[in-house]
Amino acid sequence: MKISNLLYMGALSTLTLMSCTNNDDNSEWYGSEGIVFTTAIQSRVSGNTWNANDEVGIYMMNAGSGIEAATAQNKKYIAQTNGTLTAAPGNGIYLPESGNVDFIAYYPYTTSVSGNKLAVNVSDQSNPAAIDLIYSNGTKGVAATTSTTIKLGFTHQLTKVTLNVTKDETIETLNGLGVNIKGISTEGEFNLADGALTATAGTNNKDVAMYIDAQGTTATATAIILPTAASTDQTSLNLTFNLNGQSFTHTISDASIFEKGTNVSFKANLSINNGKPVVTVGNATISNWTEKPSGDINVDFDGGTQPGGETVVLDESFATGQGSFTIDNKQLPNGEGSFVWSHGSYNDDKFMKASAYINDTKYASESWLVSPLVDLSQATTATLTFDHAHNYAGTAEEEFTLWATETSADNWQQLTIDKYGSGFKFTTATIDLSAYAGKTIKFAFKYVSTTAAAGTWEIKNVKVVANGEGGGTVDPEPEPEPGINLLTNPGFEDWTNKLPTAWDNDYNTGEIIKETTIKHSGNNSLRQTSADKATKIQQEVTVTPGKKYRLSYWYLDNDNKARTRCWFAYNSGDPSTGMQPNDYSTDNPEWQQVVVEITVPEGATILRFEARTYRESTTQVGGYIYYDDMEMVEIQ
Repeated sequence: MKISNLLYMGALSTLTLMSCTNNDDNSEWYGSEGIVFTTAIQSRVSGNTWNANDEVGIYMMNAGSGIEAATAQNKKYIAQTNGTLTAAPGNGIYLPESGNVDFIAYYPYTTSVSGNKLAVNVSDQSNPAAIDLIYSNGTKGVAATTSTTIKLGFTHQLTKVTLNVTKDETIETLNGLGVNIKGISTEGEFNLADGALTATAGTNNKDVAMYIDAQGTTATATAIILPTAASTDQTSLNLTFNLNGQSFTHTISDASIFEKGTNVSFKANLSINNGKPVVTVGNATISNWTEKPSGDINVDFDGGTQPGGETVVLDESFATGQGSFTIDNKQLPNGEGSFVWSHGSYNDDKFMKASAYINDTKYASESWLVSPLVDLSQATTATLTFDHAHNYAGTAEEEFTLWATETSADNWQQLTIDKYGSGFKFTTATIDLSAYAGKTIKFAFKYVSTTAAAGTWEIKNVKVVANGEGGGTVDPEPEPEPGINLLTNPGFEDWTNKLPTAWDNDYNTGEIIKETTIKHSGNNSLRQTSADKATKIQQEVTVTPGKKYRLSYWYLDNDNKARTRCWFAYNSGDPSTGMQPNDYSTDNPEWQQVVVEITVPEGATILRFEARTYRESTTQVGGYIYYDDMEMVEIQ
């Protein structure tokens, strides 16, 4: 077998190495622990990184053959906090001599795998991270010639329940608080082949004590449970609050909200009313897992339960990008169409920004920033709030407007924005959406400019809050789980000699530097210097004809001696629309994002993900372009 990271072959020149199909027969000659994996993961119980020395099980099989034919079976890999997985001694996985392979991985690692199935048990919540089942089955078709650093993307398979507890002055301390979940399934079986989780019959009426972290004035109660879809007879969930010898049980009758990979969270405040403790459980909060709003519960030890109240239906800060919002360009500035809406930042503010005022030139444009579906079908009233600021506008009320439509009618109607700021001073607008109660809608921020008046509009902290009569939960249209980034080392965190790991070039990289100060995220970015000829950085990725992919990356061009553009291409030679644009970047002090969506044509199996750096003119060379956070995900 040819091992991809074999370092010394000279002494073996007289030996014949036979191909093999079983990863377990690698000789000690190789002196290596095989493939190193990098990971993308939805946030863990303890944060958004792996815990040091977490143990992960990994399988490798010939592409399309299934886990039952794995050539490397349940190999133990050890996690680092930076997301790197390296083999435990004697557990290295090695790429075959030829062909393509698939990978399946899971956490927490166990030697007790029977028929490719894992036993799941959530009875003990004393260490939630130890029962946080996560799974990867999206790394497929990896070529044998691939670098030995390979990307795995993990997603949560269970459900997280969180109570964020506070108190008022009538309660001395939260120490001693207890919260139990009653009547749930605690055991199940997880199939590594297809990710199916099934609750064990007869375990659907167990009591689980939530993990409590009490800090005197605040406390957090956390539990990781089986999603209700795993058990067809799980129809409700009971929360029992215990305080000073008294208890009250509230029944959550809609068990469907406890879906795989969601964090159903509540804010709870404890107080004393007429000498008796009262627990008020309020709005859903946003956490790092895939979030599903839960609705409100008022738990009163005096004997009253008052479901209802406010529910956060949509909460988008634009802290990291455009989130679930989409951009709809009706009319584009001449030569600058892709830069009307972009993600911006200034000091501590993060926002979405619309501007057609570029290099002291005003352009005519119309572009909409459109919300995801907002489900108000069970709401009686609803309110939209957002912070916005603008500058250099002609008439703000005409250039920066808000629109909404019922999705069933698709009939956009303008709404009145009650407050406009000026001079880039953020102000909060409040819009009553009660006319849309009982319906599913979308709303949009409409930006319009002319060659005489092209202003700038900045928007952040967009939130929709609804009131549901009788405790009805208002759920937004669920967002799809984030796609797995198919690129290796997308943030240029790892470097080999003069190039970042897994990034190469057929003919001309020019000067490339690991930049640790100017970066979009993480520890590093890539800096490329403009030269007499175009320079580039690239990575080739296997694609499937007919599938749709989103290609994106961030760049910083604030140098009058350099400019950039993307230059994606297939092995078939068909560039497709938008993959090789005619327009170059222009100087801007802020990071800009390129986003291209493509559908792979027949005959194309490889896509070259590429960014190119150019000189500004024949006399202007030696400028810098910075690149970071490259991404390629399958979206359909």
